[in-house]
Amino acid sequence: MIREDIFGNYPQIAHSAYVDDTAILIGNIVVGENVYIGPNVVIRADEVDENYRVGKIVIKDKAAIYDGANINTTGASEITIGEGTVISNGVIIKGECHIGNYCSINVKSIIFNSYIGDNCYVGISAVLENVKMPENTMVESGVFLREDNIASLIKPVPEGKINIAGKITLSNKVLINWYKLSGY
Repeated sequence: MIREDIFGNYPQIAHSAYVDDTAILIGNIVVGENVYIGPNVVIRADEVDENYRVGKIVIKDKAAIYDGANINTTGASEITIGEGTVISNGVIIKGECHIGNYCSINVKSIIFNSYIGDNCYVGISAVLENVKMPENTMVESGVFLREDNIASLIKPVPEGKINIAGKITLSNKVLINWYKLSGY
């Protein structure tokens, strides 16, 4: 379902993007070229703040949002998902967030009011709340990262995890083309 918010902001979706029929996109959303949005994804930029302003969500080219992810602004906040970034199944992104280019945000992680630099890796079921994560860094699975414990829990991205998002992005292009050619 793709629909406007109460002010008439309607999602802008590039022709080359694939949005599954079960996904819900509401409001002030921009979806770039060759983006994949999978089944049961919810992306909402329709909440109003105390001054009746809505936020904005921008999903840049070649990003992938997998099954059951939920991306939601709070009032007039903005969320940016960088080019080639992969948001895995069940991830929740809420509030004022920036996720850089070619990041991998893994299954069931929660990102709230945070900034993540380029080429970052967030492990399975990690929680990031009000943090700034420098580029080329990672957070292990299951970590609860806050602004007061970031120094002890953030690490450089190891060789085996570098460019995971880039590899997945290449396979998404095939998936998008197949779905479109098959009439989905």
